[in-house]
Amino acid sequence: MKLLLVQKDINNRNYRRFLDDAVDRSPDIVCFPELATSGCLYDGGRGVDFDQLLAILSGYDFSVCVGFPRNHEGRLYNSYMHVKDGEYQIYDKINLFPPMNEPDVYEPGTQPGIVETGFGRLGIAICYDLRFPELFQHLAKGGAEKILVPAAFPRVRIADWTQLIAQRARETNAHVIGVNAVGDDGTNEFGGCTMVADPSGEVLHQADEVTEQVVEMEL
Repeated sequence: MKLLLVQKDINNRNYRRFLDDAVDRSPDIVCFPELATSGCLYDGGRGVDFDQLLAILSGYDFSVCVGFPRNHEGRLYNSYMHVKDGEYQIYDKINLFPPMNEPDVYEPGTQPGIVETGFGRLGIAICYDLRFPELFQHLAKGGAEKILVPAAFPRVRIADWTQLIAQRARETNAHVIGVNAVGDDGTNEFGGCTMVADPSGEVLHQADEVTEQVVEMEL
């Protein structure tokens, strides 16, 4: 499975450029960070046009995983979606992060994120979820062969990110794929370090803390 992991600047809303650039690289899956379509919403945020987003992502031959604020029945969720050929599966972030006002902006999800892909079951956990090992155990018991962690993880605590990605890989005996944002949105600076850890916790690749880039991996 050929992965493209997009370590995107939090202020860069042009996610389509990365998808267009990916076409010639023939990936199986392109993965973006948390809230990649909008940036972080600290108060009174609103969702994206879901039908428009789905139409855009369905126009590519590869799978796309992307984070976005989702309006559903009058409530806003911090959501992450897997799309392939117009079919989609969504995970709503369960563990909301109080220091970034998430409980004031979003409703929490209730179901662990396991999506079916053409390459097996993929578990999904978003950012602060990383600090809850029981969620990762649910994903492992649910048959997730790989676990994707999209994030907007602040740079000030980025050492926690790198340690926890490796730790969760060991605990679940699965590859854990962390895709983080970079840049400073005026409220937080984000720490990058997009990385992949194998089931033993060995880090197979780790990006830097500041550069917008696309990481290519074969798993």
